[in-house]
Amino acid sequence: MWQQITEFLQQSLARSEILQSAIFIVAVVLLRSVLLRGLFKRQPDVDIEIKRRWLVVSRNLAFVACVFGLVTIWATQIQTVALSMLAVAAAVVLATKELIMCLSGSLIRTGTKQYSVGDFIEINGLRGRVVDINLINTLLMQTGPHPLIGQLSGKTVSFPNSLLLSHPVLRDNGNRHFVVHSFDIPVPLALNVDEVVPPLQSKLDELCAPFAEQAARQFAEIQLQKLYITPATEPRVAAVPKDDKVYSVVVRFAAPMAQRQHIQQQLLTHYLRLQYRLQQPKAA
Repeated sequence: MWQQITEFLQQSLARSEILQSAIFIVAVVLLRSVLLRGLFKRQPDVDIEIKRRWLVVSRNLAFVACVFGLVTIWATQIQTVALSMLAVAAAVVLATKELIMCLSGSLIRTGTKQYSVGDFIEINGLRGRVVDINLINTLLMQTGPHPLIGQLSGKTVSFPNSLLLSHPVLRDNGNRHFVVHSFDIPVPLALNVDEVVPPLQSKLDELCAPFAEQAARQFAEIQLQKLYITPATEPRVAAVPKDDKVYSVVVRFAAPMAQRQHIQQQLLTHYLRLQYRLQQPKAA
């Protein structure tokens, strides 16, 4: 008789916890939906990248809230089960090692603000624009196919957040509005450096002139606010030796994030035209 009463009470408690869990999850989902809908209605003209960040952040917060709420609701049951599962804990940790590393990487990313939705990053040979982040992995819209083009290829690639524990992350837009962009151009040794570098420097100065003062002012403000040395913003073109066939012309400039690829392509086009003219046989 006593055993039947105990089983009935345990079943009643389990039913109550299941009901509470279901109500809590539904409430969190509805609250997230209502808040997002209210934000989108009050600010209909917000940029799509900002709206995407709201979606990603709200989803991750809702997930964390659901996990925390379920742990709280099932605390008694979890405690009872945990006491009898100490022997299994080590095996579970080994089996979920990769999952734990992904969660740790996600925690590090959040704490250090390494990147967010909309940033251009490169990690372990993967390069692209961040379009989604969750607790397990990060989704990139790849750039390519050629590294000098820098356009979105239309392909997506995801990597586990555990890579953040063992690989450095390169972020292009560290200052958000203006970035220092650099690339190199292979030039045949047959072309005189004095006929290549000055025209490219003049063209680069012309392309960067409309926002040169604004870029320098913003980098100076960042240096005062964050107390670290910011790079120079002046456009620079320099030649460096590479091998016995070509030398490299290194181009470096500061530009708005949205215009850097356009400026790069214009300079590359200018160089190709210059190379064509220089390689044409001169009239006797």
